[in-house]
Amino acid sequence: MAKLKGYIGHLKVNDQGKIEESVNVDNAEKLAEILMFNVKKGNEEAKELGFNKMHGFAMIGSNKSLTFMKGMALIVDTEKTDWQDLFIYYTYNKSFIVTGAILVIISVLLFYMALLTNMLNFLAPEPRLYIPSILIIIGVIFLAISKSSLSYRLE
Repeated sequence: MAKLKGYIGHLKVNDQGKIEESVNVDNAEKLAEILMFNVKKGNEEAKELGFNKMHGFAMIGSNKSLTFMKGMALIVDTEKTDWQDLFIYYTYNKSFIVTGAILVIISVLLFYMALLTNMLNFLAPEPRLYIPSILIIIGVIFLAISKSSLSYRLE
């Protein structure tokens, strides 16, 4: 949490409103009451609008702001925080990472076999280098696009 821009502190509460963890929060009990009241009110309004429940909310103040999601309230400096980082973060697609790493390893092995051993001498000179070159390009592309999916912290 501390690596978020403008982070001041956080408060974790359970579904009953009991405080599980409090870091750099003054008057945590009162803040937990405010949070649970706002969650109750927000869920009522969400049901009126046709949604099952509210996943989170933000209360923006002049100096400090409060965001609540997944049972955790973050207190941030309003001017320093990056609001997109609070609610959206990038995730890594593990299948793309694994595929890219395997392709890069295979291409390095094929380069080694083509250049330093005589195991691939039955191929013409160009395919010995083209095949690993294509595999390393595809592998690096897979590694680059593995960080492409956005995830919402409110889900």
